[in-house]
Amino acid sequence: MAEITYRMLQNGFDSQTAKSHKKAISLITDTMDKLRPSAILAEQLLFNNFEPHFDAYIALNVAVEIAEGTYKGKTASFEQVMSDVPKKLKVWEGGIHAIFPEDTPEEIEIFPQKRKIFYDGTYETRLLAIKALSVKLLEYTVAHPSLVPVQADVAAFHTLAHTTRQVQQGKEGGDGTLRIQREAQRVATMGAYWGLVYGGLLGLYYATPAIIGQYIDFGLLYDHKQEELIENIIMPPGGGVRNVPLVDVAVTATTKFRIKNLNTNPGELAIVYFAASTSTDPGDAPVGMVFNPGDNKIVTAAQLGFEPAKLFLNIATSSPVAVELEIYEVN
Repeated sequence: MAEITYRMLQNGFDSQTAKSHKKAISLITDTMDKLRPSAILAEQLLFNNFEPHFDAYIALNVAVEIAEGTYKGKTASFEQVMSDVPKKLKVWEGGIHAIFPEDTPEEIEIFPQKRKIFYDGTYETRLLAIKALSVKLLEYTVAHPSLVPVQADVAAFHTLAHTTRQVQQGKEGGDGTLRIQREAQRVATMGAYWGLVYGGLLGLYYATPAIIGQYIDFGLLYDHKQEELIENIIMPPGGGVRNVPLVDVAVTATTKFRIKNLNTNPGELAIVYFAASTSTDPGDAPVGMVFNPGDNKIVTAAQLGFEPAKLFLNIATSSPVAVELEIYEVN
């Protein structure tokens, strides 16, 4: 009997990024940038849990770009990568010493020569020390899960440094292997994104799922669009009518717009519609569309009430608080 794979059990983040590392990077970077400044402890935990997967994938993308000669950033030389070791080591030590204080048997086993081996000797010796640290930490991650992000960061840094060293020495033969490793890491990272980030946000906001759209830009997953921001509009408290300037947009009934309501609280909605003038109220329904808090929709001009006598795109609100919207043209 054939097994049925239900859609709810399929990882859409994996399938939608399968042919585009650029799309995957844009998606997870956008989310991490939004979670990073959060003062909510549960959201900080999501950030911390996903960060090692994020770092490992980004490091492999950088490594591939370096190997292909396309990376132009500050890590373009091996010496510059290795100059980050002191800063990285302080971060790694902080995570390790939180579990194993200095001079305990475990800490001595992890750092048998303290920092000396990471600073002195040839580059090859120092690279081996970083690799050894990664391997040793892996032995402790099962008993001490809080070491997982530390170990992942050490491993990602070693991959980046080792790859840069190979390129500088003219050993570009590993490009294909790096690309295979990057794809495997993409799959693993999208799995972690689905389970840890999306699943975590669902756990936090199952009663108000629109809030999840503040952290995950689902529009980045799909290839049906090239979008240009027309206007970011903040409607004042108390509401009113505002016109969206369409100077560079040749509107027809099939012109597509993406409209996002960036508010999160119930009642902070907006009506977006075409009208005969810039000051015309929406009038009686049905006209245009209602965009509730958290909505992120692609719609046609026809759905917003466009017709030859109605050429002006307006927004109307009556909320006691400000309502913020973004209007994009979708090509």
